[in-house]
Amino acid sequence: MSETSTDAATDDQPTIYTAYEIDFMLALRPTQNGAITREQVGLRRAPEAAQEFITAAVTSGLRARGKVERSDDGQWLLGEEGQIVASALTSADRWLGLALAEGEAMRMAFVIKADDAVLMLTQDELDSFVVSALPDPAHVPASVADIVTAFLDEGAERTVSLRRKDIATPEDETPMMLHAEADGTWRSGHLPLDDEGILTVSDISRDAVADAVRQLWADGASSAPAAPTA
Repeated sequence: MSETSTDAATDDQPTIYTAYEIDFMLALRPTQNGAITREQVGLRRAPEAAQEFITAAVTSGLRARGKVERSDDGQWLLGEEGQIVASALTSADRWLGLALAEGEAMRMAFVIKADDAVLMLTQDELDSFVVSALPDPAHVPASVADIVTAFLDEGAERTVSLRRKDIATPEDETPMMLHAEADGTWRSGHLPLDDEGILTVSDISRDAVADAVRQLWADGASSAPAAPTA
């Protein structure tokens, strides 16, 4: 699900952070945007009784990996990579969550934009994420559409749920859903919601997915796909 790793290491190992490590990085510079990032990614704070122990374990692990260092006055300082990641997470202005589901199995990913910087957090294990960078916001629709179509191409009865939030209207969240039916056709779930709060469903072609994702990401629009032209 990724393009360019934020990790500049020569061994090409992916940049992986646990949920607690990402939470720690957000806590170093508390912001409203960072709080939304925490909510969008679904990070949960450690129980108060265990916070001191978990913080010690997190900082010890980050220090061992060269991600943080301790200043002379006892403050934790992020390394260059951590500063880039934390800066994007705490100053984010747009979020796009993806949930790829097949039966009981689900995998999550999150695209987080901060001005021209774009990070993708891809769930690696239950409590860790591979962090990678996209070249710029203009690349997001194509990258996400590639993920969606590749996943739906792999088999029927698969569903991709997307939700988009923007700092301009943080109280609103725009949902969209794409589903591969048993007969091989694809459906799009989009706004408006019906009286029971369920998305409107329309047919969608594989070729129309990219435009639907572009509208969701760029315009915050979730609507029926345009009819194909002759």
